[in-house]
Amino acid sequence: MASWAREGGMGRLTAMLRGLIAPEAVLDAGLPLARVPFAVVDTELTGLDEKRDSVVSVGAVKMSGSRIELGRSFYQLVSPRADFSHASVVVHGITPDDVAEQPPIETVGAELLSFCGDRVLVGHFLALDLGFLGRECAAIRAADWRRRAVDTMQLHAWIERHRHAGDFSATDTELNLAALARRWGIPAANAHNALADAFVTAQLLQRQLRVLPDLGVRTLGDLLRVGKP
Repeated sequence: MASWAREGGMGRLTAMLRGLIAPEAVLDAGLPLARVPFAVVDTELTGLDEKRDSVVSVGAVKMSGSRIELGRSFYQLVSPRADFSHASVVVHGITPDDVAEQPPIETVGAELLSFCGDRVLVGHFLALDLGFLGRECAAIRAADWRRRAVDTMQLHAWIERHRHAGDFSATDTELNLAALARRWGIPAANAHNALADAFVTAQLLQRQLRVLPDLGVRTLGDLLRVGKP
């Protein structure tokens, strides 16, 4: 792998993926929610400092409208650029030994792009995931991906504002994934595992998609407008 990368193989792979996969691809804004293809993504990190920390695992699941495509998932540990902190190991349970022989983020990012294709990207506090992925993997153009991305935290906030006539502060004090999973009645075992959290996020989106049409959000264009990361 190392000799292949030195000979320019990684650069050729990145160029090839950029030619095949278009994060800026424009999906039909009028597409009904039931027909929107989604890729729900989550990452685990060595910490939250975008200048110093690094991605240590990536998980993703596919959805067609509100249907989670069981069996169509992606999970990969990553050899991070940054050192682990004790606090991060306590959170996600991934140790330096676990990732010693794992691929770098450039390889994993390219595989993630291939998995997601031109689907609408979904995440919880998605701007954080995109910030790390875009900074660490040249093939991932985070700014382009944001144009067709939806944040389940933003969707929750929008739903609550419209359910409670704008008085959002009276209904929520926590917006993290575990808190909202409890709020929406979603079992949430194995928290801080990237694939498990992607699956919980997919279930959160699933429930939100059932509520949104009654609040006037019926198309992809509507969804992108109210759920922008």
